[in-house]
Amino acid sequence: MILERFPDVQRLSPSEKILFVSELWNELEAHPSELPVSREVIADLDLRMDHFRQHPEEFTTWETVKERILGRHP
Repeated sequence: MILERFPDVQRLSPSEKILFVSELWNELEAHPSELPVSREVIADLDLRMDHFRQHPEEFTTWETVKERILGRHP
């Protein structure tokens, strides 16, 4: 496990761990081209996108989902 290589991380409080993960994620997000993506993942995403293009009525927009979550739907 990678945590064994970084014992200091194991000593962080839960809130510090959340902050640490957030900072790691931000670092990864800042350099998306450096993230490895397998051919299988790319193929799956291509299939999903093709399905979306052929059947857009089966999907819900992010705006609609947010409205439902926040209780602002009709």
